Amino acid sequence: MPNIVFFIYNISLIGGTERVASVIINELAKRNYNIHLLSLNGDPDNIFFPLEPNVNVTSLQMDDRKGFKKVLHSRRRIRQLVKSNDIDTFVTIESNMAIHSVPSLAFTGVRHVVWEHFNFKVSLGLASRSLARQLSLSFADRIITLTARDKQFWEEGAWYRNARVTHISNPMFLKEQVSHKKPSRTVISVGRLTFQKGFDLLVDAWGQLPERLRKEWKLLIIGDGEDKPLLEKKITELGIGDSVQLVGATKKVLNYFEDASVYCMSSRFEGLPMVLLEALAFRLPIVAYRCDTGPEELIEDGRNGILVEAENVTKMAESLATVMENDALREGMKNYKSQRLPSLELGMIIDEWSRVLN
Repeated sequence: MPNIVFFIYNISLIGGTERVASVIINELAKRNYNIHLLSLNGDPDNIFFPLEPNVNVTSLQMDDRKGFKKVLHSRRRIRQLVKSNDIDTFVTIESNMAIHSVPSLAFTGVRHVVWEHFNFKVSLGLASRSLARQLSLSFADRIITLTARDKQFWEEGAWYRNARVTHISNPMFLKEQVSHKKPSRTVISVGRLTFQKGFDLLVDAWGQLPERLRKEWKLLIIGDGEDKPLLEKKITELGIGDSVQLVGATKKVLNYFEDASVYCMSSRFEGLPMVLLEALAFRLPIVAYRCDTGPEELIEDGRNGILVEAENVTKMAESLATVMENDALREGMKNYKSQRLPSLELGMIIDEWSRVLN
């Protein structure tokens, strides 16, 4: 079987990118692909999402290196690994990492696949991210986007394109789950506590709910990250600490999906969020911002959830209240059978990856 490298920023992080990468890597390993997981940073002995025993894990541990020196040092180490392990295909997880992988793979003959996890329009203010995408388009062999819409963004935004752009969705790796017949009156939201996830917007929206709803319902935000102090301060200032809880990252996150009544996604931007796939597996009604890519591919507005104008806090509060107040609406959304989900079945997605890697 082919020898494949998956190259990730930090193997020790806890997020959607790391989660879906672990799922794809494990499923390919089960199909007897020879998988090497290479991390630019992080501790290979501190991996949150478990990996199959036949996955080889290496970290370059570049945490303390900066700038061009980091690129040069990583280039030498990557070329050594590729040569010594007779690598056929190198998959760069997250396009910004192409700053390291494109120069490292030059003239090696190794096929290069760049796997986008945000969308082409999102740079987070980093010029390096935009440069990395153009380098990928010019020098990689294949770009994998999570949505058809982002595929279009990549093709329209290319200065020059050598790479073939392909859309492969994140998989629905959970089978349909059995949720409580009488779930708690809880709204949950899961993700790293960062600007991207918009939990500040969600807390503001929760503060605009009628007081009677906040007395009947709880909001649980599940995850860790640098925005935790900001969120704690905002919750205190709004006086909503009795109904909002910041739950740290946990390996038992699915227990919260099982017990919840509503899922809310407040992200400013996404690729194709795994948390929405998990919410759909538990048949939770979803209230989500209509950001550029992700929610609109999964949520059928008014049928299995509500799509809200991006970053509109008042509309988010109104939509949450609509779902929270209406038991019949929640039950109807819970029982709706979407025709979009069968194409996201795990085995089908792995078949698509196999066609790319072979």
